[in-house]
Amino acid sequence: MTAPEAGPADGVRCEVAGGVLHVTLARPDRANALRGGDMGVLLRALEDAAAGGAVRAVLLRGEGRNFCGGADLVAANAPGGGERPPLGAMIRNLSATAHRLVRTLWELPVPTVAAVQGRAAGLGLHLALACDFVVAADTAAFSEPFARRGFTADSGGTFLLPRLVGIARAKQMLIRGAVVPAARALEWGLIGEVVPADELAGTARDLAAELAAGPTLVHGLTKALISEHLSADLPRALDAEARTVELSLRGEDFKEGIRAFLGRRAPAFTGR
Repeated sequence: MTAPEAGPADGVRCEVAGGVLHVTLARPDRANALRGGDMGVLLRALEDAAAGGAVRAVLLRGEGRNFCGGADLVAANAPGGGERPPLGAMIRNLSATAHRLVRTLWELPVPTVAAVQGRAAGLGLHLALACDFVVAADTAAFSEPFARRGFTADSGGTFLLPRLVGIARAKQMLIRGAVVPAARALEWGLIGEVVPADELAGTARDLAAELAAGPTLVHGLTKALISEHLSADLPRALDAEARTVELSLRGEDFKEGIRAFLGRRAPAFTGR
């Protein structure tokens, strides 16, 4: 296997509206498979969102029939495509592209939503699972094609799946290549919500808008705590919660939350 081709960066569209960064994977003729250039565009958009500013939530979606079929390795691995890369090249490439992308999405200090229809495979699946909320159409399907193609999973698959569905089910997907339909994915806990296909776009937009109107600092701190506690014991978790509560109590959104509670009205959070 060789690295994804750099390619032109026309496969991802990004737009900020109403505090939501809308990211659309836009290569429907290739199941929205991501090339190196596409990953770069997505990565820069997420890093800009992490730096602060107008973005208070992220909505990730795919154009056409599928969410994302993974990384586009077809052109890079075509016969006669050049010499085999030197040992260590894939490690360096993954660290700078797909792995950096998944980690940035996982650690993003604003809430994230993936709207999944059709196929979510390999890197595409991992991008969805690195989001905080996955809303799937009832026709969606989730899979790990790596073993069937003769190589091991990358971009967080062996980290994300056992934590979400347990070891036995993770092995079904990662080793046997089981394709998991939306209803079963919901039952397993792989995703959080399944809706009719014609309701997917609206449901995901509404959720992203709800999150963007919330206390952004609190959302980010809560995400960080959950991630940290995946590998922490209870005493460490309680200590971290105490530190985070101290920080969140100093924010403007906490003051607004109290004012709204006392005034018996909905809070108008600003993300500060």
